[in-house]
Amino acid sequence: MPLSKPLRIASLPLLLFALPACTGDDDGADDEVGETEETESGDTTESGETTETETGETTTETGETTETESESESESETETGEESETGDEKPELGATPNVLCEAALASFATIVAENQNPDPDPMVIEEAYVDTGLQEFVQLAGVVTGRIEDGVLIDDAAILELLDAEASALDMLDLEWRIVLVMHLYIRATINEVSGTLPDPANDPALLYAQWDAAYCYWDGALRPLGQLADQVGPDIDAIEADIDAGFQLGHDHIEGAQPWAIDEFEVPAAKQQVEKTLYSLFHRLTHAWSSEAVDAGDTPEALALAHMAYGAFQPLEDRMAGRNTPGIAIIEEQLLGDPTVIDPDDVLRQMNIAFAKRTRRYTNHALPDVDGTIGTAPGYAAAVEGFTYNKLIDPYLDEAIDGFDQMAYRETWQAWIDAIRNDDLPAAETASAELVDWNCQYQEFLLIAECTASADEPAP
Repeated sequence: MPLSKPLRIASLPLLLFALPACTGDDDGADDEVGETEETESGDTTESGETTETETGETTTETGETTETESESESESETETGEESETGDEKPELGATPNVLCEAALASFATIVAENQNPDPDPMVIEEAYVDTGLQEFVQLAGVVTGRIEDGVLIDDAAILELLDAEASALDMLDLEWRIVLVMHLYIRATINEVSGTLPDPANDPALLYAQWDAAYCYWDGALRPLGQLADQVGPDIDAIEADIDAGFQLGHDHIEGAQPWAIDEFEVPAAKQQVEKTLYSLFHRLTHAWSSEAVDAGDTPEALALAHMAYGAFQPLEDRMAGRNTPGIAIIEEQLLGDPTVIDPDDVLRQMNIAFAKRTRRYTNHALPDVDGTIGTAPGYAAAVEGFTYNKLIDPYLDEAIDGFDQMAYRETWQAWIDAIRNDDLPAAETASAELVDWNCQYQEFLLIAECTASADEPAP
């Protein structure tokens, strides 16, 4: 079966017709796919679950979103959802039909199943990708996320190149993980698009539901098993799968805010952050776990496969490391693509945590008057919650790094910081911020970062 050539932008009229409309600008400098680091988010409990204090919604310990009656709401909830402001029943999460997603998931499932064999058949994988809904999705996602170079869609071209080569089992595993990366980036870009929607009477909430549901479709149908794996290997304090589910539900529930043409400016961006940053936790856990398992497997084909899986899980984290620990990217990749017996899992973890400690640091004092001055505002509140979500990647490791560290007390301080910003309580914010900065800087010292920082990159070795 002849392979398709890498798709060029000039041949994309149908894909462009399918793109979501732009609804708002996002100037987040940290992101390659348009994510902003300062976006609205919900309240956070001591265990890291997101709750809502103003709309009557809560998130349970299992991550399920439930709705209770609030003083400001008189609509009753039906079995299928809450009434919208127009009196119509809101659709359920994932209710929007999506033929492309269904086709892509069916082909992806074939690839995943074939890669379970010790010697996967490249022809089976080729037939599952070339000229299928999966290839169409990868091409669409390339346009949505802007992953284009010299007019060629980067990921589609990379997949076809793997199929063109003398394909090995590791090549097919790399191909599978390239698709995972594409799905992750598409989810990020799509929920960011919805969360940045500006109020406009011309907005059609059905289109926003469809976009949100499209992102959910790829999480639910493809990435969910990775969340379940991450829950098996990571700290018990946080539930990856449940937190992502709760984030998707939270955002979906608030696509129609005070008006059906205006999203809830606090809750939808909050949900976006919960989904997006928890996905980073997912990949962070799997990278470290599979790095360790690769070493334990010794000089075997299984070790090589585990190392390549760790490398695949690391790819979504690269842009989080860039600008904070740029040299660490090459350090990790050299280990994961080299001899598995010499991988240092502790160093892989340290390199990742250097970047995430710095990203967390930014949000430990950002809202104070002498920094961003956003206390009492939605952006300030959002950024605090975002910082807490980043913090969840690293605070399980502070206990062994810092004498006297109490993880639960630390998370309570984060909650106090978040509440103080939302309530415009400067004295409480200053007290909480001082404690958060101190613990973060102590951890940066443990990681051998030269000076406690939120933005400085690590020097080249």
